[in-house]
Amino acid sequence: MFELSVACKYLIPRRRQLSVSIISLISVLVIALVVWLIVVFFSVTDGLEKSWIHKLTALTAPVRITPTDAYYNSYYYQIDNVSEAANYSSKTIREKREASLTDPYDPEVDEEVPSYWAPPDLDAHGSLKDLVKLVYTSLEEIHGVPGLHSQDFELTATHIRLKLIRSSTALHTHQGYGNTTQSALSYPAYLGNFEGNNRNLGQTLLPIQERDLNNFLNLIEFTADETNEEFENERKMFHAEALQKRLHRFFQVITVKQLKTRTTGWSLPRHLWPAHANWEAVAILKDQQVIRIIIPQHAQQRVHLQKELEEQGLTVLPVQIRLEEGTLTATSPQLPEQILPPRFPLTLAGGTSFAAQLNSTSIDNAKRLQDVRFEVEIPIQNSVLTGQVFYRGLEIAADSLPQASPPWIHQEQAAFVLPKDPEIGEGVLLPKSFRDAGVLIGDRGSLSYLAPTASLLQEQLIPIYVAGFYDPGIIPIGGKFILANQEITSLIRASHQQDDKTATTNGINVRFDKLEHADQVKTQLMQAFKAKGIQRYWTIETYREYEFTKEIIKELQSQKNLFMLIALVIIVVACSNIISMLIILVNDKKMEIGILRSMGASSKSIALIFGLSGAAIGVLGSVIGILGAILTLRYLNVLIGWLSRLQGHDMFNASFYGQVLPHELSFEALSFVLAATVFISLLAGIVPAIKACLLRPSQILRTTGG
Repeated sequence: MFELSVACKYLIPRRRQLSVSIISLISVLVIALVVWLIVVFFSVTDGLEKSWIHKLTALTAPVRITPTDAYYNSYYYQIDNVSEAANYSSKTIREKREASLTDPYDPEVDEEVPSYWAPPDLDAHGSLKDLVKLVYTSLEEIHGVPGLHSQDFELTATHIRLKLIRSSTALHTHQGYGNTTQSALSYPAYLGNFEGNNRNLGQTLLPIQERDLNNFLNLIEFTADETNEEFENERKMFHAEALQKRLHRFFQVITVKQLKTRTTGWSLPRHLWPAHANWEAVAILKDQQVIRIIIPQHAQQRVHLQKELEEQGLTVLPVQIRLEEGTLTATSPQLPEQILPPRFPLTLAGGTSFAAQLNSTSIDNAKRLQDVRFEVEIPIQNSVLTGQVFYRGLEIAADSLPQASPPWIHQEQAAFVLPKDPEIGEGVLLPKSFRDAGVLIGDRGSLSYLAPTASLLQEQLIPIYVAGFYDPGIIPIGGKFILANQEITSLIRASHQQDDKTATTNGINVRFDKLEHADQVKTQLMQAFKAKGIQRYWTIETYREYEFTKEIIKELQSQKNLFMLIALVIIVVACSNIISMLIILVNDKKMEIGILRSMGASSKSIALIFGLSGAAIGVLGSVIGILGAILTLRYLNVLIGWLSRLQGHDMFNASFYGQVLPHELSFEALSFVLAATVFISLLAGIVPAIKACLLRPSQILRTTGG
């Protein structure tokens, strides 16, 4: 304690040791700056690394079990091909697990087993080992790993076709609804089975957007017949009774609180017009004649609306609209006052939101979607329009999801559900590259595959609709990887009769709560497989060993090690100022050192005083830097947004770094910085400390005149 108190006394700024105080302050600030930079950098990179690893394993698993060539060459796997009880076809892992017979071969009925086959692998009781069920038994024996569960996976190839029907967004100079555009998307893709019990899936799912809800609702009246191979232009509609049931199901899930006008605007129904009104508006002209009036919801929006219309190449003019007992008058300084025709439409500007409530009884008589009615309350400048309107030229603007099962991907209790619509088809989950290409939830299409017949291969179509999107991260095939319910994947995979030996298309995913348990799970599985004599039939890999992840993870670890080395060098450079400061301090304190030595202080005690002085500077700089790093991380995304606006584009690509950068403090980085800074600061004080302890009291007192 004595040495520490003296060290702290020496570091207190004093006027007579100004040079020492300045160098001390500079040392503290430099160390604080370095610590701040290292903690922020490592916290962000650690967060990114964890995020990337979670994305890499979200669709696979931390541990994966796959069959080896020995499995596919075994009697256990091949016997299904010659057994009537197995329908003369190879079985997947799921089918093997669910099979009641381990050995379906009947020598009285089935053909003779080829002599070149490997002999059956029998257990101690002389029965054929069930290689799949033994794997699941081994999984049940794993202990000390919370949340462990498994799911078999299948992978195959398919071809997806989608038809995209969109409402026209062009602003025409005439009023009209129902204008649509149609396009088709056709794409070869990989198909995997959807695993509802994969809790990490929620991290990759993209949220449902407003345009998805509107697209689903706009397509609700059309049948799946239109999504055939030719993508014919004629759209077939549900009959009234079926449509009403579908509408009831939709509005049980979506509670509409607001509607909004489409981009093309919305013609205000005349029964909503007030008796008296004065509105600021914009007139569209043709040959100096007003052909359309567009009214913004707020008067101050007129300038922006006018500019937007001019950018579309339209001739526009700000006007004042006066409504008196059904008579419509437009006035403007540039044009004489005009009394508009009795049936002249008034258009509410596109994107205008207003309160709305569904009239549920209107669904019971609806033959088209536009027959559905809503009670609305529309504030327009100084007026409020109320009444009932048809769902025509409008969109859903706000919604809430009650406790119900929506017709898109959702979570029920602890599992995710990928629904199917018996009238439309199977729901599928698409990677976000499809959303980027313009696909929306509710779009219809088909998955195609070739099925063998007696004389040729015939293309088969499975009707589907888009039930959600997910972010595949940086998985190489992520942009082409579609997820569907296992029955669909199994059906298409079985039709291909693909060679499982040349590709990993079937296996078992093993998941658990923490990635850190991956090596422990692998070790226990290897021991269990060895004890059961099945280790040669299976390959066990952790996420670090997957073909598509190992190079990425190795690169991440290499970069992390390199950055730690660079950080260490920077800390050494930052702490070098301490040496200069302490040497000056030793020279300034020679008299006190001599007095302390003459009073009996040991060389070790003198050295410790100056060593602790260096460590104290390191600790103080570290604390300041860590506090600054915590503050920076808390407001990191605000800072990144400001810097992005300053340079005119995003600083970090969202495809790689996500929508927001990780901003959690890394305790690993914190421990590293604290340990390295204090240790190097302590080392920096060794040279001055040695110099101080080598000073002799008699020589010091003689040279200072004591």
